Amino acid sequence: MYGLGMVELEEVNPHLRGGRVENHLGKNHPQFIRQRFEPRSPRPQQSSLNKTSVLANYATEAVCLTANSTLGEVKVKQLGPNRSGINGLTLIRNESYVVKHGDTLEILLGEYFHKVEFEQLLPQGIGDTSINLDEGGIRRRLDDTEVGSKRKREHSPTDETVSANLLGGVCEPCMQDKWEEIDQGKLLVFTSKGVESREKIAAYDLDGTIIMTQSGRVFPKDIHDWKIAFSEVPGKLKQLWKDNYKIVIITNQAGIGRGSMKPQDFKGKLMKIIAKLGVPVQAFVSTGNGTYRKPVPGMWNSLSDKKNDGITIDMSQSFYCGDAAGRVVNWAPKKKKDFSCSDRLMALNLNLKFYTPEEHFLGHRPGEFKLPDFNPSQLPKTSLCEPKDVSVTSNEQEAVVLVGYPGSGKSFFARTQLVPSGYSHINRDTLGSWQRCVAAMVAALHRGKSVVVDNTNPDKESRQRFIEAAHKCKVPCRCFVLCTSLEHAKHNNKFRELTDDTHEPVNDMVINMYK
Repeated sequence: MYGLGMVELEEVNPHLRGGRVENHLGKNHPQFIRQRFEPRSPRPQQSSLNKTSVLANYATEAVCLTANSTLGEVKVKQLGPNRSGINGLTLIRNESYVVKHGDTLEILLGEYFHKVEFEQLLPQGIGDTSINLDEGGIRRRLDDTEVGSKRKREHSPTDETVSANLLGGVCEPCMQDKWEEIDQGKLLVFTSKGVESREKIAAYDLDGTIIMTQSGRVFPKDIHDWKIAFSEVPGKLKQLWKDNYKIVIITNQAGIGRGSMKPQDFKGKLMKIIAKLGVPVQAFVSTGNGTYRKPVPGMWNSLSDKKNDGITIDMSQSFYCGDAAGRVVNWAPKKKKDFSCSDRLMALNLNLKFYTPEEHFLGHRPGEFKLPDFNPSQLPKTSLCEPKDVSVTSNEQEAVVLVGYPGSGKSFFARTQLVPSGYSHINRDTLGSWQRCVAAMVAALHRGKSVVVDNTNPDKESRQRFIEAAHKCKVPCRCFVLCTSLEHAKHNNKFRELTDDTHEPVNDMVINMYK
């Protein structure tokens, strides 16, 4: 149930008997905290201080409430990392505040409002007989219905991220195994029974990390060809679970998208693996290319944005473990080089701690590894043009011919630097042939327009066609050479392939032709 919060009563008043607190915070019908007592003195005001400590019993102990029914006030202390509020003001963590009758407590700042009410109720036969007695007690009402309509807002994608406990930490565990298909099946998500959303994430690749083939082959011969990679795996995961980590598997399974593996076969295999591990696991499965495929962090983003019940992940305590680590040949005696470094790169993209399976499960020292030659985080800051004083655009009609690798940034440069100034954009990808490009260029020049030819133009012959066309129209021509390196261009092409399904992939062989 959304918003269910366990609440404990700390009874410190010797005049209170049968103390019991019931509280359901969050998206529920209006509830209240009820304190039942029987005063031993003739009148309640003559009894000792009635004091009740109410602690929202989440794993992070997000908010502590201490009610003083005699003074008609409640002490509030924010314990968890998520901001709470009182009457629209932000609380400071571990600082105590006093609220009184009529004040509004915001479990999350600006959300999940609860109004504080004290009703002084006297035992039958004492005092004002017009008072409506309710079990002879004091009631403080946390009435959601009297404060705002925020909980009645229309459903939106962000609603999916709201936690059952609303406050971070541990939410209600998943009651049964469930599969979900996201983005037309590009991402599969499995949540096993008992999974709880938590701040700390222990994430793992699947093949070569959690399991390996039973046959010893690189690729499994069938869906039954697997075994737990190391005997230490189940125990390690169980200990992390006890240490309040959520166990997550993040795996590329492009065979599903290609049709070489049936989704149902893989689902059955994964469920058997998780059952063998003996610990609740949430798994994210990329079935093809695109934003979900590692090293792109789409699967992790889905976890953090939609599949962790709104609990903010503590990146400093979380980690990712995988065997695609870019290790070189003989990183350990007689070991082959890693087939990829996609696992390590995903961790780098997320600024997340990374371990190989041998480091994490076996305690081995890190092996030597090699990252791609191009590192986007190390790009130097340079001027747009060399020399720096050159104007990109011209006040006179002209033709501009761009030269650069596929993925070097030609189209981006044309669209952002030249087209806004009125240049006609001539592109072979759009027109289909160089002949049509020349014809379109000449037509634009005859209309008095400047043009930019956005093709690779790698050789003298291809450039000469456009230079001659400009000269025939008596229009000056400039050539812009993009200084993007070959490795940078390969990176850009790979990025476009992973993030744009409409983009036609360009393999390295084609790019190398432009050296």
